Amino acid sequence: MRAGPLCHPCVLRGYVEGKDALGQPSKVWGDLGHLWAEINIPSGRMYEAASQMQVQVSAEINIRYRKDVVAGQHLVHDGISYEIIAPLATNQRDMLKLMCKTVKPK
Repeated sequence: MRAGPLCHPCVLRGYVEGKDALGQPSKVWGDLGHLWAEINIPSGRMYEAASQMQVQVSAEINIRYRKDVVAGQHLVHDGISYEIIAPLATNQRDMLKLMCKTVKPK
């Protein structure tokens, strides 16, 4: 895969092992690594829920292949957090196409 389109610096976030306020082991939200991505936003929609207008933007993000990327993790770029819905690998296992939606950062 050519590096040219991968021009967006991102942070991969997910649950990592940590400790709570009492020192007990627990899972906390943290950074899993930095990576470069190509972000395409092909669609978006507005809908009304609980008497408020909600906006959901779907994004298609391409990154180099990684084994540790799973659904439910977040990819953060410029303060915008994208929840990974489905990581789809190519047949050559050189690239991951991440189907995402925008969410509020955790």
